[in-house]
Amino acid sequence: MPRALLAWEAGDGRNHIATLKTVAENIGDRFSFDAALCRITHQAELAAFCDAVVKGPWLPHSNEYRKAQGNPDTATWGEFMGDIGFRRPEILRKSIGWWQQTMRDRNISLVIADCAPCALLAARGLGIPSVAVGTGYLVPPANMETFPVLLPRHATRIYDEAEIVDTINSVVPEFGVPELNWLPEVYASTDQLVFTLDMLDPYAAWRSEPLLPPIMGGTPQPAPGGQEIFVYFSTTEKSDPGLMEGIGNLGVPVRLFMPGMDDAMAEDFTRRGVSVERLPLPVDLIARRTRLMVNAAQHGTLCIGLAAGLPQVCVPQQLEHQYTAEAAAGRGSLKVVDKQNRGAERFRSIVLDAYEDAGLARRARDLAEELRPQFQANQRKWIRRRLSDVMAGRA
Repeated sequence: MPRALLAWEAGDGRNHIATLKTVAENIGDRFSFDAALCRITHQAELAAFCDAVVKGPWLPHSNEYRKAQGNPDTATWGEFMGDIGFRRPEILRKSIGWWQQTMRDRNISLVIADCAPCALLAARGLGIPSVAVGTGYLVPPANMETFPVLLPRHATRIYDEAEIVDTINSVVPEFGVPELNWLPEVYASTDQLVFTLDMLDPYAAWRSEPLLPPIMGGTPQPAPGGQEIFVYFSTTEKSDPGLMEGIGNLGVPVRLFMPGMDDAMAEDFTRRGVSVERLPLPVDLIARRTRLMVNAAQHGTLCIGLAAGLPQVCVPQQLEHQYTAEAAAGRGSLKVVDKQNRGAERFRSIVLDAYEDAGLARRARDLAEELRPQFQANQRKWIRRRLSDVMAGRA
């Protein structure tokens, strides 16, 4: 049986593992698997069907140069690449070399890469088929001449993409990789499996293949009648005193899932009447219980709300969240809380207003109906068909 390598080398969060797991589970009868992960916190989720799960290269994020330039927000994906080591030939040389050695040692026939650009370059140099996987934001098309600005108010560039390309081209020929013309060509692969909705894809104009349904752990159906506010915070939200005070003082039924919350914080929320969950909830249960969702606009969570026809209040913690939240807000199904409105009283007021907003709820239900065909596409069928084409040389 041919062997596939599950690769992840930049970013954080469980969503990367969830995406790799989803793809692997759907082709488990066709491949054996190894995994190389920059973070192994959730490695157990892959261990059940991988022969080996190892710590792989990590593209280190540095904001030192960005701070020296006035610390503007990251304007493009190319700017992010500048921050994670693509201006440093020694990092590229070490990472690409590690991936190629691993691919040779493990006799890899297919590379499945989630936020793993050096793994894609390594596979290209060895002539191994590769598939880039992830959300629309995280899988940029390779056929662009430059990375576009995604949020117009964050448009300051501090790097020259041509200079980054020159740095890459000073390294890749020694690994058998043709020199690049444009920076997005780093993401050239045999195919891309993009798990998102048309309305959330920042690169829709450049896509040449259809999208796949978002990865959500299920496909919830609209189930009117829930009365709870379901809060899911997973990154830096618990360090924001305004948000923490606000959700503990809403005066309506609240259910909270916040990974990494310590026992003392959980007990404090429980004393204030919040139902605290320590494990993820099934998505159909969320749909049945919930009247309003509150989250940071994490892609999978936001899509659960869109599929279930639930209004949402989103508190973005980084630019991907911001882009996703604003894209959905433009369709009238959620409210975005900006930084100056995150004090406890103002945040509480926004959440309770959304809880009572019949128009917001109606628009969320209408949007769910419109999006239903995208959610109901057969994800398993398309994963298997697209990867069959990859291995047969038809992609």
